[in-house]
Amino acid sequence: MAARGFVPGVVFLAAIALAGCAYRGGVENPIIRKATWFSYLGGDDIRRQCVPGEPARYRLVYNAMWEQQVRTYDLRRVGPGNGAVLSTLVFGGGGSVASFSPTDPTAPWRGQTAERRLPEADYLALIQAIDASGFGAPSPEGLVLPSWGFYWAVAACADGRFHFNAWLHPSDRFAAIRFADLLFTDDGSGVAVNEPRPLNEALYRIPPAGSYDPNSAFELRVGENGLSGTLALF
Repeated sequence: MAARGFVPGVVFLAAIALAGCAYRGGVENPIIRKATWFSYLGGDDIRRQCVPGEPARYRLVYNAMWEQQVRTYDLRRVGPGNGAVLSTLVFGGGGSVASFSPTDPTAPWRGQTAERRLPEADYLALIQAIDASGFGAPSPEGLVLPSWGFYWAVAACADGRFHFNAWLHPSDRFAAIRFADLLFTDDGSGVAVNEPRPLNEALYRIPPAGSYDPNSAFELRVGENGLSGTLALF
């Protein structure tokens, strides 16, 4: 029986070949996602394209134990008074080999996608909730984001300026988040939310043999206005 977190050889080799690439689209593809996840999470593509006059873009990522569930939300402003488009992707980093097929080897890792148009009032309510959650405050430089934990990361370009912020559970900042429920209501994925809860950190930091996929265990560090890099891989 295949182990949890198994990646077919061809898929794995393709991911290794792409490792270190900057994200330029295609997060729905699990091969591209694996190779460019850190860049995607940090909003590198949004930063590159952030110039005055560009419509506002927000990327909100909820990491709910990487191997169990990750929810990503890309929000694109359509135009003044016209609302925005919300694109959702929900996946589990470990996948499920029960649905593996040689003709579609990436299927277990692809995830569930949805897209919907937000009316102007809903878009403004979401943006206000993001601001009310402390997004505009300086990035929490030095904060460590473990893949086995619960956290939000948000990257955005608004009015030609890029900004990044993150919230780690448990913390007062995480408890003060106001945008999560709005996203969970609007996302249209049909996938139940993996709610934050207390965890035994030691179980994931040094995983007992066979209890956790080590390829899914990593830590990231928040920098001055983005991610400063990978702190550790386990």
